[in-house]
Amino acid sequence: MMRKLTIITIALLFISIRLYSQNINVFGVFPTIDHSGTFNDKVDYSLYYFAALPLVNLNSPDFSKDAFFHLLYLEQALNYNVSRRLSITGSYVYQRENGVAENSVEENRLYLQTKYKHSVKKVNLIYRLRYDFRQITEQSTNEMVYRQRVRLLAGFDTPVNEKLYVTAYEEAFFNTYPSSKTSYAENWAYVALGKKLNQKNKVEIGLLYVTWNLRKGSWFNQYYFQCTWINHLNFTKTNKKNYDS
Repeated sequence: MMRKLTIITIALLFISIRLYSQNINVFGVFPTIDHSGTFNDKVDYSLYYFAALPLVNLNSPDFSKDAFFHLLYLEQALNYNVSRRLSITGSYVYQRENGVAENSVEENRLYLQTKYKHSVKKVNLIYRLRYDFRQITEQSTNEMVYRQRVRLLAGFDTPVNEKLYVTAYEEAFFNTYPSSKTSYAENWAYVALGKKLNQKNKVEIGLLYVTWNLRKGSWFNQYYFQCTWINHLNFTKTNKKNYDS
């Protein structure tokens, strides 16, 4: 069952690959830090940082010129647990696109989200609804615009044994501002194998597929090898399970 589930997830991850000439297709690495901490039964925090580093253009590879610093993402969030299954999160995010290039784009973002999680047998399910309010500045022109969008995520994780687990998610992004010419803006899909190192630390190694709608029928397809260090600190006296049974 586990092998079939993993194969199906990987198939869904890459079924949307588009290799038409009008699309951009890149492959790279995606180092990630996922830290969180629990203050009490109701309040916890999280820090989520990553860098997206394309290394090769799959349309016309030129390894000496293809690598670039695509994204820097720094997220700080505070979570309120309405119950053991339902939580509400507020966050500030700083994002920089095109790294240190002259045409870099700087974004300051606030988001509000709600997340629901529960378990079916050994499978832990997560559903997330997020609203982004974005302030975007193009560094070359210093032009500033405001954008809003809604994001819908569904994911799961399930154990393989005491140390190993499989996790995956799918997230769709929809623009909501009036001047948007495209409502379906992005899609992120992920599948990984995780390992519990101890009570505080885990690592995940997997594949991430990101696609951006460039309008006029073209897409920016990004395929990443993602390695994530996950760390959690519990400041309460007793540890509690992450999911209801």
